[in-house]
Amino acid sequence: MAAFRRVDPRKAGPQALGILVPPGVRTLVILRPRGLPWDLLPARWTGSREVPPEFCAFGREEAARLARRVHEALEQAVAVRINPLQTVGDPRGETFQVWLRTDEYVWIVCEQTPGKAYRPALFKSPDEAEQVGDRLTLVLWPAADAKQELYFNTQQFA
Repeated sequence: MAAFRRVDPRKAGPQALGILVPPGVRTLVILRPRGLPWDLLPARWTGSREVPPEFCAFGREEAARLARRVHEALEQAVAVRINPLQTVGDPRGETFQVWLRTDEYVWIVCEQTPGKAYRPALFKSPDEAEQVGDRLTLVLWPAADAKQELYFNTQQFA
């Protein structure tokens, strides 16, 4: 049984997970849990706490392939019962972020701020970051039989 159930974007409910690929020659891939004020964007990270991750932009075809792979990665995380969400602190322990880990990228939780560039959402305590992670877990790492709504949007942008 699949944890995610693909639906038409126009029929997706308020708790659906969107995988968005905005128009453009170079574009982003965005995970958008509807009903929550955050988006997740892929970044490359060396693993060094001193070097922050860098957000990624992709060609259209590469972005479409990544959109499919991240869906597969989410299904796999549910199948192996390992929550891919984690809380990450800065080297000084002053701010915290929430990341979704896949084999290829870290997906960084960002505030949805229309008209502004994406920036990582920063939380003041590990507890605050964990509360955000708990809310995102319901959408990104549902029960194996949840049939969590998931849609792809690669065309319909206003």
